[in-house]
Amino acid sequence: MGFANYRERYTFGCFSIGDLDFPRLLFGTSPFFGAGQFGDRSMRYYHNFYLNPQNITWLYRQAISRGLNAIHVPSDPTIVEAIVEATDAAGVRSFVLATVEAHNLDQELGLCRTIGADSIITHGSFTDSSPESLREVLNRIKMQFRGITTGIATHTPGLVLPKVLELKEVEIILAPINLTGDFMEPSVESTLEAIAESRRRGKKVIAMKSLAAGSLTPDEAFKYVADKVDGVAVGITSPKELDEVLAAASKYFR
Repeated sequence: MGFANYRERYTFGCFSIGDLDFPRLLFGTSPFFGAGQFGDRSMRYYHNFYLNPQNITWLYRQAISRGLNAIHVPSDPTIVEAIVEATDAAGVRSFVLATVEAHNLDQELGLCRTIGADSIITHGSFTDSSPESLREVLNRIKMQFRGITTGIATHTPGLVLPKVLELKEVEIILAPINLTGDFMEPSVESTLEAIAESRRRGKKVIAMKSLAAGSLTPDEAFKYVADKVDGVAVGITSPKELDEVLAAASKYFR
């Protein structure tokens, strides 16, 4: 996009994967499409954001202006377009972690190219249902995006991660981890052990669902996960939530 390196504006910590500086805090977008974990709020989020994408653009511009120009984006044209509008209007390069569901990989990778993805991972629905196909899909991504960092998201880390630790294409992992143990399948113990073993093997782990769908404050959530993962992606739906996330990240993810 011709903008300056994202780190010139990004105000939180990073870790390294090869030559890539990967942000420790990412703006999450799961509320924007009304993800199911939000319960009765899901439909409200869907209407407020997905059906009114200008609200996505406005909120992410608020994040950019406050030093959070790093985002986790699904391969969805509505959300991709809204985020591109935000970055174009701000004139600030964003780090983009993109997710593909591998339903129509060529089309999804086209969206990754549109948004300027810095890293691409497979969605948990694909990872968990087709672990035997991961190497093929991740290699297809690497063939089209030379030198890109690849990895996976998973909803069942205790089951899936032990099966994929030998894959060199899995460099980054998104997995649910939080203080309440919600969404950590098939158990809290297996999830924590799988995450710890992944990190011992040199994989980098980003926490998702760290706020347990809003039942935890960012401060208590980040305090718990900070020493167990390398970074965190957090869904944000308002300026108030943005302020809370940034304050907590300043303490735990500098």
